[in-house]
Amino acid sequence: MPLKLRPLAELKSLVGFGVWQFQLMLLGIAVAVSGLFWLLQGTLNPTGVFLFTFIIGNSITLAVSVAAPLLVNRKAPWDWLVYLSVLIPVSALASWFASSATHIILDRGRQGLQFDWGDIRIGTFISLITGTAIYSSAKARAGLLGRNLELERQITLGQITLEAHEAELKTAHEIQAHLLPHEIPQLKPFQIACAWEPVRSVGGDYFDVLTLAPNQLGLCIADVSGKGITAALLMTNLQAAVRAFAPGISSPGALCAKLNEVLCGSIAPGKFVTLFYGVLTTDTLMLRFENAGHTQPIVLRGDGATILTEGSMILGMFREAKYADHEFQLRSGDCLVLATDGVTEAANERDEEFGYERVIAAARAVRGQGVQTIRTRILEDVTRFCQGNFHDDASLIVVTVE
Repeated sequence: MPLKLRPLAELKSLVGFGVWQFQLMLLGIAVAVSGLFWLLQGTLNPTGVFLFTFIIGNSITLAVSVAAPLLVNRKAPWDWLVYLSVLIPVSALASWFASSATHIILDRGRQGLQFDWGDIRIGTFISLITGTAIYSSAKARAGLLGRNLELERQITLGQITLEAHEAELKTAHEIQAHLLPHEIPQLKPFQIACAWEPVRSVGGDYFDVLTLAPNQLGLCIADVSGKGITAALLMTNLQAAVRAFAPGISSPGALCAKLNEVLCGSIAPGKFVTLFYGVLTTDTLMLRFENAGHTQPIVLRGDGATILTEGSMILGMFREAKYADHEFQLRSGDCLVLATDGVTEAANERDEEFGYERVIAAARAVRGQGVQTIRTRILEDVTRFCQGNFHDDASLIVVTVE
């Protein structure tokens, strides 16, 4: 950053003092010099020292100001060479003037401006030391100011970038929320309720309820590895694939095989998807399903609960993975709970996980109050358990059988 020094009227920007503060500083220097002369030579001439000091001090300031325009856009050592080439002759001239003025004022018999080489040498030496200190201080302040301005610029750019990123996340969140089902299809005797709690503005959880036929519903719940926009984009692709293939593929195992084929050809290395897909048939109450590495479903029946452990490999990592159909016969009064690991693995301050047993207890506590109440109770209990500090997206599908 170019150094811009100002004249005596704006002295504070040059030496860090105002005009009057600078004069008081010169007074202190004069007192110190007078004391030094008294200690070394046993003589004391405060008036002469004070006059000489004030003239030299203000002349130095003017010299620095005169040199300043020549230093703009110059880098070391050229700025110092130009500065000293101006400071040295100006200091010598100021010292001569200060010496002559002091002698004229104190020795009225002296005529005109005369050279006193001793005073000039001392004045020039003091001017060089003081002027160098002033210039070094000014350069340091200018450099600090430049760094502060650059830091402020970077902070401003960072804030702009953060605001833009937050705006993008907000837009992505709105898009993702729009992709999830707002109207959940209902076919008697099933009642279905869903919930979604992303850990960030956007996440990798996906759930869907599809009407496949007049007597069939498709249930899909999935979890994409990772978080943020990357996971959300993969979730969007997964949703598009499920909705494209599910109506034409009646077998859950065959659908998972097709999804695995698609994902293996397009997913980024190291990414994968866990997915549960089931088909409910209204007249037989049969649940046909495949679980591709996803959180295991829970069926509440009477006073007991069954965890459906059947399943296969995750999607998107192994092209040779095989998938099959599994069946579970539902009954009137049953409650089916599908969740992502953001629910079962939500942890409290002691690092305990919410787990399947707490999901079962939460559902059982309000089981007779309807599917919406069950969904809400599970989500409230897990939120209370982890104090709202979810480490992963949390999604739920709750199905009751009348």
